[in-house]
Amino acid sequence: MSVISIRLPGYFKDNMVLQQGVTNRIFGQTKPNAKIEALLERYPGIDSAKTKEYGIVFQSTEESDARGLFGFRLPVLEASYDFYRLSLTVENTRCSIENIYFGEVWLALGESNMSMPVRYTDVEDLLPQISKQQKIRIFTMAEYGLSADEDMFLFMPTARIINGQWLTPDTENLLDVSATALVFAARLQESLNVPVAIYDLAAADTMIHSWLPREIIETKPHLKQHVQDVEHYRDKSNWNDLLSSEATSFSRKNQPTVMYNHKLAPFTSLSIRGVLFSHGESDVHYPEYYLEAFKEFSVVLCRNFHSFKRGPCMIYSQLAPYYYSSNDDKILAYFNEILTIARRQLKTPAGMITLYDLPLDYNTEGDNIYARPLNPRAKAQIGERMCAIAKGLVYHADMPTSAPEVKYAEWISDKLILSFANVGEGLKLPEGDLTLKGFNICGETSNYLPAHANKLFGIRTLVWHPEIKKPQSCSYAFSSFNQAANLLGGDGMPVVPFRLERDYPENSLSQIWMYCDQLTGWIVPKKEMNYVEMMKEDRPGYFPLWQIYSGKGKLSLEKNNKRSSSAALYLEYTKANEKPIMFEPILHYASLYPPLNLSFWHRLTIELFNSDHHVKKIFLLLEDESGNSARSVPHQIKDVLAWQKISFIIDEMPVDLSKIKRLQFILQSNHSDGNLTIDSVFGEGRKIIVKEVEDIDEEN
Repeated sequence: MSVISIRLPGYFKDNMVLQQGVTNRIFGQTKPNAKIEALLERYPGIDSAKTKEYGIVFQSTEESDARGLFGFRLPVLEASYDFYRLSLTVENTRCSIENIYFGEVWLALGESNMSMPVRYTDVEDLLPQISKQQKIRIFTMAEYGLSADEDMFLFMPTARIINGQWLTPDTENLLDVSATALVFAARLQESLNVPVAIYDLAAADTMIHSWLPREIIETKPHLKQHVQDVEHYRDKSNWNDLLSSEATSFSRKNQPTVMYNHKLAPFTSLSIRGVLFSHGESDVHYPEYYLEAFKEFSVVLCRNFHSFKRGPCMIYSQLAPYYYSSNDDKILAYFNEILTIARRQLKTPAGMITLYDLPLDYNTEGDNIYARPLNPRAKAQIGERMCAIAKGLVYHADMPTSAPEVKYAEWISDKLILSFANVGEGLKLPEGDLTLKGFNICGETSNYLPAHANKLFGIRTLVWHPEIKKPQSCSYAFSSFNQAANLLGGDGMPVVPFRLERDYPENSLSQIWMYCDQLTGWIVPKKEMNYVEMMKEDRPGYFPLWQIYSGKGKLSLEKNNKRSSSAALYLEYTKANEKPIMFEPILHYASLYPPLNLSFWHRLTIELFNSDHHVKKIFLLLEDESGNSARSVPHQIKDVLAWQKISFIIDEMPVDLSKIKRLQFILQSNHSDGNLTIDSVFGEGRKIIVKEVEDIDEEN
């Protein structure tokens, strides 16, 4: 006598969590045209109360169709620590799933910065604490949906789930789950005090077209054309074919629809609260295309997963600073700008987090794919920030629903007032910082210039530049590496980078060394991207921002006597009466996008404090890429105990200001020993003759 089989989706297993507050669909396959009984029983957990009813909470009988397919809808149940047993019976065959909980269910999707395992991140240090939270559940499966002996993907969506399992908290078995998702789950469980489940479904180095179903690729001409242009398009005639592509970056996992077929389709009709998403590194060069694909992806989520009336919400992150081997220092800024725009255009409610302030330290040892600068180790705060946004987006109406973001701008005379949303308890600066950094402003005929900025009333900023009387646009932190920008929301999350007008030119006017508040910065020294074969000293990391080129002296930081930032640069020197002291920023690093362009500046200004009471002289030397160099006229540093501004007229110096490879300060003194404090270096705009002529013509 044959045994009747009852087949369920691969995630219907012991220790699972079902979404509270909505119906959950139970479906599967068994004997054709057979009666199947479903029984859901509730048992007391750690928070059980005498007033609760236990035992059978749902019982129903259905008949399978001619193919043996069946389905039930469970009643809406609230979250608790009570556990349930689901039993399905066909004739004399019984299938039971034990220890089911009702709570909050989220998916974790994306590529390597979401799939990055705990063992390679700062979250590993949190495991002893998180492993005590026994009502967290993580569902894992094969990263690309294939078993170890497979390398060919299916052309059509599949229901199979390879190596699917529910993990309960334990220091060892959590080492290989998504670090970001685990922290999110832990913090959410602490906050809500209900069971929390994460489906860990992210897959490293996957492009967004691999997450879209076939019908979207085929019916959206602009998406299909892009996939063809990057030589990743495949249909039945060349499916899994490596030889038909000349693209060196092509991998079968990035055939169109592959991740949808293997990682999303098996979970169709699952009831969830929302989605965590970190994606875009592989598509960063195509921001406009990505926006359209991202919107289609949000439609797929709403269509494939059951949720509340507004649909499953999405919380996603901007991309972290990274050098994408390009001369364009705005490539990441453009892409993150698209992610900002997307939030209001997605089909599902969405919140976005920023992360450009987090450390960029990465794993330098090992041959795993996470030993590269693309994958910073800092993941704990990303999970925490996603949890904070989830609270506002879903659970608490009085909390921010996304990262702090400029809301509107108002021009008042020669100043700009910016209002911000999602600031929580109000805008703030990092501890120790005195000045807002990262704002640029431009006029009708000027390029962007570093702007002055102050906080106003907790939710606004005032932005201006003394030389710009008719401001036209403003930007904030708009570059691939914006390590100096420092405006934060009340919960410490950085304000979203922006530019008010996309049509105005955006120049790289401020670099990290100009603030004179750090001796080292996160630097990519060379353009080469093969980090495995690089010498350790050439790999991205922390490098000096300033150096003493000639003479005897040393540089340190002064944190008490400062003009603006958290510190000032302090120069101590000896034997200056024998040899001038030459000190300079280091400009040749790849992530500073050399050469330095000073062509839109009229003068270069440096702020100094002369505490040793020795009158001295300072020169500026500029050298361009062609080897031409010029030295400014000397400026006297006075014997006064006050900050001094010294400006060098640079647009009259006979060098190519658009291609500066050396910017050097030369200090001369008649005294052997001394010191000097440098607070900041900044440029001021050149005069625009064309506009003056136009104004005269208009008056005439």
